[in-house]
Amino acid sequence: MSDKNINNTETVNNTESVSSAERILQKIKERQNKEIVSTDEIIEQEDIIEDFSEELAEDIDSDIDFEKPETVIYPTDEIENEEANDDVISDYSGKSKSELLSFLNEIVNSDKILKFNKNIKLLKDEFYKIIETENEERKNKYLEDGGAEKDYEQVKDIDETTFKELYRKFNDKKESFLKKTDEEKKQNLQHKYEVIKEIDDLINKPESFSKTFNRFKELQKKWNAIGAVPKNDSKALFEDYNIQIQKFYEYLQVNKELRELDFKKNLELKIDLCEKAEELLLEPNFNKAKKELQTLHKKWKETGAVSNENREEIWKRFQDATIKINEKFSEYIEEIKLQQEKNLEAKEFLIQRAKEYSTKEYTDHQEWKDASVQVVELQKLWKKIGYVPKEHNSDIYKDFKNACDAFFGRIRQYYNESEKDKDDNYQKKLDLCIQAESLKESNEWNNTGEIFIQIQKEWKKIGPVPKKHSDEIWKRFRKACNTFFDRKKEYFKDKKQNEKENLNLKKEIINKINEFVFSGVQVDDLKKLKELQNEFLTVGYVPFEQKDEIYTQYHQAIENQLSKLNISKEKQSELKFNENLELIKNSPGSDRLAYKEIIKLQNQVDSLNDDIRIWENNIGFFSGSKKSESMVKNILDKINAAKNKVQQLKENIRDLENIK
Repeated sequence: MSDKNINNTETVNNTESVSSAERILQKIKERQNKEIVSTDEIIEQEDIIEDFSEELAEDIDSDIDFEKPETVIYPTDEIENEEANDDVISDYSGKSKSELLSFLNEIVNSDKILKFNKNIKLLKDEFYKIIETENEERKNKYLEDGGAEKDYEQVKDIDETTFKELYRKFNDKKESFLKKTDEEKKQNLQHKYEVIKEIDDLINKPESFSKTFNRFKELQKKWNAIGAVPKNDSKALFEDYNIQIQKFYEYLQVNKELRELDFKKNLELKIDLCEKAEELLLEPNFNKAKKELQTLHKKWKETGAVSNENREEIWKRFQDATIKINEKFSEYIEEIKLQQEKNLEAKEFLIQRAKEYSTKEYTDHQEWKDASVQVVELQKLWKKIGYVPKEHNSDIYKDFKNACDAFFGRIRQYYNESEKDKDDNYQKKLDLCIQAESLKESNEWNNTGEIFIQIQKEWKKIGPVPKKHSDEIWKRFRKACNTFFDRKKEYFKDKKQNEKENLNLKKEIINKINEFVFSGVQVDDLKKLKELQNEFLTVGYVPFEQKDEIYTQYHQAIENQLSKLNISKEKQSELKFNENLELIKNSPGSDRLAYKEIIKLQNQVDSLNDDIRIWENNIGFFSGSKKSESMVKNILDKINAAKNKVQQLKENIRDLENIK
């Protein structure tokens, strides 16, 4: 045996206790340390590296991050608690105590307790306004009946006791939720540091590269699966994690070919993220663009590194798109702020007018009636004006509401309800009972059902009846209504199976629309989409409770596909109307379908005309304001936009009326 072979044998025997990677590196270093390397030895060294590369290529996936990822600068602050920021302020004005207690009970039993963190204060304020009002009315009644103020004792309100108990439960549940969340984050922090320790241990284990890599991938997945950690610890944790990842890669010394393969895959993923970010520049919904951009940044952070030669360029491309989107969003925010300032001026003026009506003296019924009409117009205009800056929202609404409440409080005092009114209401409800009883055995399900709904609406509009008749008249009316609707339910029970089958057919068609692949020829693509639309609309009825959901999915699928054809929203609207028009023309019962569509469009026209009337009738309210010019211009812009929309809808109605 030669000296060379002897040395090689000794080297192998001395390294049996170390990993395969270390043995390979040791062989390479031994050859590199020699002063002279023969041609045969060079070939042998290259063979060792090649064999090592093949071993890794066979046993190791290429989706591992081989470099420390770039530090991602997010376009906006990350939301630490999404649930708390989903808060939507509700308007509880005009609600009764029982309704407010019902709302509070729903909030207490909600799984997302923080969502109502702001609502709860508004609800509480509204509830105690009612309590105060009722206490004041009882006291005034007591004094009017001749009682002495010093002898008056306030009545304990059982609803207030119930409210306090529910409010306490809300605070307890909120505190428990926050405590639980903090504890989970602390546990997640501990678990993530345990993963870092396990990665560190991999370096010291004499195992095969294949086994080591597989374990490393499992630890990466384990890391990503662990939830959020305390915000103050996240930076240090991430730095420790990246340091340990870098140490692991330095230890493995993965061959150049495998690293380049992974870099190439990561580069493709990041190019795709760049393209998606650049597409967001065309997104008209700025809030949606901002939210999707945050998602892209999260994916960028989770994607592995790319080669040094591409790293700066690809990051700059992604960062440039981020900057442009943020600039557009900033411009959008500035426009919103400017509009909100104009809305604030308009609403301050309406508050002034409402206060004038609430303090003015009225002498007869006609004056009260005229004033109430004007106050109602003020309230309608208030709703049409739009949002004001957030810091003014609560105070300005409170001022306007207080002024309106003061006015209607005075008018309630003027119109004291009489016993004669209750007798009249009893007679009206008695007539409705007779009408309902005469229809309860009808088999004209649709027409009679509409009549019953209208009767029920009229019932709600009628005021209270004498207490001795209240329970009796209500049971009689409810019995007649239930008789008809129970019979109708039994009749339509057999239709459920067919409706379920139709639902499955429509779902299949929606899947075809979502999976539709464009050919690149816009005319052909539109034609094929029309065929799918016709196929969807020819399917029969679906279960009523799922009707809105399936049609929403259908329209969303069509809109998503149309958006890919680079057609403007106006053009999309025109195309969808024309497609619907053709479908109605070629469908059985086209007259009936056209009539239903005309009714829907006419309702939109009426709603817009109502808005226009309110704006035009009340534009004079602003004539006395110092900054009336900007407020008037703002309202005129809204009027012109609404009129243009009305004109387009009327043209569509004419097209439908021409269907024979």
